Amino acid sequence: MKTIYIQFETPKCDKQTSKESLLKKTFVNILTKILPKANPDFEDKINEVKWWLVEFDRENGKPKREIGMDKEGRVILKMPFKDNYGFWIDSNLSLNDIKNFCIVSEISKKSFEYNWELFDKLLDFEIEILDFKILSTGADGGHIYLTTEIDYMEQERKLVIYFANKSDEQKARVANKLKLRGRLFDEGILHSLSLLDTEILSE
Repeated sequence: MKTIYIQFETPKCDKQTSKESLLKKTFVNILTKILPKANPDFEDKINEVKWWLVEFDRENGKPKREIGMDKEGRVILKMPFKDNYGFWIDSNLSLNDIKNFCIVSEISKKSFEYNWELFDKLLDFEIEILDFKILSTGADGGHIYLTTEIDYMEQERKLVIYFANKSDEQKARVANKLKLRGRLFDEGILHSLSLLDTEILSE
């Protein structure tokens, strides 16, 4: 294989004053203060990244593609993408450089590709609904979720709505109309649409 796929946690600075800690602090400052400017669509997302999945070229040790996940393990960015060149790509840091500052674990190509493609299926989405059904699960003491029918891309589709927190679930119980925002997941016309991490917007 000419590529290697790794996962690591976003590096953080500690309060020690050792030479190693000072080097690490410099490393983090460069990444967080300079590089985001090269990635205009994700500048506000980079600080939310908890885990990075990065594809490296084995021969030159340079990053080729990268995926950012939040603390819940949700894919929130990928690069290169549109006008976003890349956080690690733009750093000119090698695989060995990253290994010096981060605990790295190798992952499979299949896992990387799955998450790379997953990003394209998740869209920020807002909708107002009037006609919906309230359903519940038995997990974690029971969760409320909603189903409704919407016109999406000129097709009638079922939409299943999952809330980010229980307070919004309770609001949904007594509402006649809801304005919602979440991340739309579309697996194709044969499947229902899912609105994930949904929150109720104030009127």
